[in-house]
Amino acid sequence: MNLNKPNSEMVSKLDYSNFVSFINERNRCSGGIRTIQETTLQARLSKESKVLEIGSNTGFTSVNIALLVGCNVIGIDINPQSVKNAKDLARINGLRNRIKFEKQNATDLNFSDGYFDMVWASNVTSFIDDKEKSIMEYLRVLKINGTLAVVPIYYKETPPNSLVDKVSNAINSKLEIFYKEHWKNLFEHISRKYGFNTVLYYEKDFCYINVSDKIEQFIQEMIKKPHIKRMNKDIIKSIEDRARYFYELFNENLKYCGFSILLYQKRLELDEIELFITKEL
Repeated sequence: MNLNKPNSEMVSKLDYSNFVSFINERNRCSGGIRTIQETTLQARLSKESKVLEIGSNTGFTSVNIALLVGCNVIGIDINPQSVKNAKDLARINGLRNRIKFEKQNATDLNFSDGYFDMVWASNVTSFIDDKEKSIMEYLRVLKINGTLAVVPIYYKETPPNSLVDKVSNAINSKLEIFYKEHWKNLFEHISRKYGFNTVLYYEKDFCYINVSDKIEQFIQEMIKKPHIKRMNKDIIKSIEDRARYFYELFNENLKYCGFSILLYQKRLELDEIELFITKEL
């Protein structure tokens, strides 16, 4: 779909990924900048670290990693408009020398083995059909002792099938009803299958807050963006309607969900299994 000359009908048919690119929303990871800060601290990143973000979208996470840590970051995404928007965000923040954004597919990364100190995959694996191949690629390009950081969204309660179908259509990808243990088992199974030794060394769980009373204010802020204000009234109305549909739908879906920060370290060999396990009080 060519959005260089958009009309209201085209906007009303956009899936969420293309809609985010079109309005240039700073599509955040769950928990936003606080998740980024906690992850970079726990992963012990430094200014010398090299970081790869899978599914960098419009650049929020990559830019904030570079701003918080001062390290070098490469972000990849399959959407060329998102890549362009991310480059603009890096330029605005004076980070063009420390960040690169490229159009790449997560299942076939154009990087050498063991190149990155951290691979950040957030929740992007949910949208990738060949999850096994993508996770294998994350681990291939990660250094020994480096960190694979994932922030998966998962269901804590079983949602209605009709809701899952609507979200699948909105994101243009079949949404699977994964629980937290599904994600943990998937990453650990693929690690073993391809001979990678990974240790889950950090794990923290979160829930979502109902934001139904904040959606309208957020939409009104979005349509104040200069490139949107220049559009005709019909297109702006379509943007408002499409945004309202997406945000209300996702807010309803997230009532059934939680998310976690999961940090895996790639090692030469695994420790023995642990017998006496503990939990926080």
